[in-house]
This record gives sequence, C-alpha cells and structure tokens, in this order.
Amino acid sequence: GESTAPTPYVDQREPCTQRDPLRRAFFGDLHVHTRNSFDAWVFDVRTTPEDAYRFAKGEALTLFEGSEAARSVQLDRPLDFAAVTDHAEYLGEVSLCVTPGSEVYDSNTCQGYRAANDDTVVRFGLALTEDPPSRFSDVCGANGRRCLDTALGVWGRIQEAAEAAYDRSAACTFTSFVGYEWTAVTAAMSCRRIREPSAFS
Repeated sequence: GESTAPTPYVDQREPCTQRDPLRRAFFGDLHVHTRNSFDAWVFDVRTTPEDAYRFAKGEALTLFEGSEAARSVQLDRPLDFAAVTDHAEYLGEVSLCVTPGSEVYDSNTCQGYRAANDDTVVRFGLALTEDPPSRFSDVCGANGRRCLDTALGVWGRIQEAAEAAYDRSAACTFTSFVGYEWTAVTAAMSCRRIREPSAFS
C-alpha cells in the first residue's frame, strides 16, 4: 500500500554561499518577549516583534519608561538568529487592553492592566493557576470567544514578523524562529492562597 507518512518539511530558500562542513558557532537569543506578553506592560516593554527582530539584526531600539522614550540601545554585534517567544497565554487580552478604541479598552480589567503595577502581573498570573485557568469575562465575553479570536490575529502577526526577518537569500545573514512560551502553572499554587489585589476588586 501507499505510505501515509507525512512529507518532510523542506525550507524554501537559496543555499547559503558560505558553508562549513565542520560547522561553526552561531549566536542568538531564543527567549525574547515583546509587548504581547502579559507581564511586559508592567516592565515598560512596548517593543513589537518587528522591533525585536530589527534589534537582533543590529538596529537601535528605543526603551521606554511609561509612555516616555527613555534611551536607545544597540548590540555591539548583530545576532545570527532569534525567536520572539511571547507568553502563549493572554495574547488576546493584552492586545484588546492596550489597543485604544477596542471594545473593551475601558473595562475594569484593561484599566487595571494598563496601570502597570505589581498587581497587574499578580492578577493575570493568579488566573493561570486556577483549574481550569480562567479568562476575564469583562474583556473576553462569557465564552472567551473575543479573546480567542483576537489572539489568532496576534499569533498571525508574530509569525509574519518572523518570516519578514528571515534572510532566505544566499547570504544567510539571519535566521528567525517562530515560537512562544507556554506557562504550565495550572493549579500549581493551590497549596497557598494569595490575596486578591485591591486594584482589581
């Protein structure tokens, strides 16, 4: 009979002009967070995936303190590879909460999120520890559909940024990887109780 094995993935690109059969060391970063991660806002991270890849490839990046540009940073040497690995959880919630004009921008949860204090991370982190993890109904709706649909769009843009940064030419100067960070903390804190932050009550 015919084989049912899947066809192996083959990367569509030109062969690299500089190849070393004995291999070479390359340097990169496989754990990069952008403003899409739920814990980014409290640390004044406003970087987009596109910004992160430009920085990895040697361009200057502006860092913020609140809404004010604070300083510019730049690598001494561009990286050879990088991956934006934002938290998989809350991609939709974060996007809805930080996008002016979204239908839930002024919700209590979004206002609390943009307050960017320690309670922000605690509140979102606590929801992950529930079994099953919960969503914020004032942001996501009763069935969570609004956040799930929004997250699909964010995930698509993360993949597009990686593709745009990938050098598929024969120069092979930069490789990007599509990835995310999955947080396995469901019910991990069931043995201890953390007080609900007052800013969200």
